[in-house]
Amino acid sequence: MHNPSPWADPADREVETEVLILGAGLAGLAAGSLLDDRAVVLEAEDRPGGLVRTERIGEYWFDHVIHLLYFSHPDVEDRVRSLLGDVLRPCPPDARVETGRGATRFPVQLNLFGLPPDVRAACLADLRAAHEETTPPRDYEELLLGAFGRTLCELFFFPYNRKLWQRPLSSLSASGFHWNLTRPSVAEIERGANSARPASGYNSRGWYPRPTGDGRRGMEVLSQALAGRVADLRLRHVVTALDPDARTVRTRSPEGITDFHYTHDCVSTLPLPTTVSLCRQAPAALVERCRALPRNRVRSVALAVHGPRPRDTGHWRYYTREDVPFTRLVFMTEFDPDTAPADGWGVLAEVLEPSEGPRAPDDSLVAEVLRGVEEVGLLGPGSRIVGSRVFTSDPGYVVFTDTARDTAAEATRFLASRGVTPLGRYGTWTYSSMSQVMEEAFAWGAERSALPTT
Repeated sequence: MHNPSPWADPADREVETEVLILGAGLAGLAAGSLLDDRAVVLEAEDRPGGLVRTERIGEYWFDHVIHLLYFSHPDVEDRVRSLLGDVLRPCPPDARVETGRGATRFPVQLNLFGLPPDVRAACLADLRAAHEETTPPRDYEELLLGAFGRTLCELFFFPYNRKLWQRPLSSLSASGFHWNLTRPSVAEIERGANSARPASGYNSRGWYPRPTGDGRRGMEVLSQALAGRVADLRLRHVVTALDPDARTVRTRSPEGITDFHYTHDCVSTLPLPTTVSLCRQAPAALVERCRALPRNRVRSVALAVHGPRPRDTGHWRYYTREDVPFTRLVFMTEFDPDTAPADGWGVLAEVLEPSEGPRAPDDSLVAEVLRGVEEVGLLGPGSRIVGSRVFTSDPGYVVFTDTARDTAAEATRFLASRGVTPLGRYGTWTYSSMSQVMEEAFAWGAERSALPTT
């Protein structure tokens, strides 16, 4: 059956702008917030934020995917502090790891003290030997072995990463994953093995919004504040086609078909495969390769619990057990006690699925998570589930392979050659933190705002 061209029908209306930004996630909002009336930001959903959104179940608040804000650049910190003021509160992360040989703090390689003496000794011996290894790793499995040694890999890194990536670790690239690997010195490892004082990884200085009053809570406070600085934000506008040669983007909205003409820049924070597939000039072979880019979706199962809040959970706990579906459990009231009523608490279970595979129905996923929660003994006496919901983020994690890296690089070059700038975590098909996303977007927006109006 022939699919008609998205350009077949005339537009109901036309809009001209200097800069057009596709997607009102964190990158699009951060860039648009600096451009005043020189930019239009388009968003398919009925509210901005992308992954940085918070939902309510009764009196309970849950982030779609939990985020802590870490400031790696002073400009980002200054801008966000100016935006949120006293609402942004310190929240040093307290993460725990559950292994088959005991629990300890995260990152486990810096906190071996929580493990039995024989396990600590074996980990230390392997880690010392790993630091002497000079052979470049051929894949992600070898990268982990070379960084942490066999004992720690079998105890944590292999089972956890198998659950996270849902693929053989030997099929993944040795590059692209360094953002989530803390490789300490031998002295740091030994200190963490001999002292019960918790050691932190690369992102120990965290922040989370805690607003007063009865309004919106959670990390969406940040995206809503950024959205308030965007002069022209168009919600419920689904991008259906992009013609960079004509500098035109076509959208479908409740008001009909609109053609947006940009005189200077088009920035896309949409997932890279989506942007390429929308582009009128994209070669068919490149479109197909981009569609095949591997990624995982995140299924976040929110459970509202009535009952006494558990103690000493940390902000989240990683689970290596492969008989439970979640990679981690996130305790929302540890980030902000007011995300639940005083006699309750909220937990977010994160489950990963390959995007190319079938999506588990919400009800069966909730049932599987409840079984896992029971297996790990999370719910104490007097606690009961009073509400649940599933939030799906697809893509959630970009999967790094050598082929995928080459395809993403080719797609980025093609878009740049047509004057389209990919921006953001999925726009550039990489992994990056909220701070990194905002740093890049603020830098782009500040550079563009300094140029003369065209």
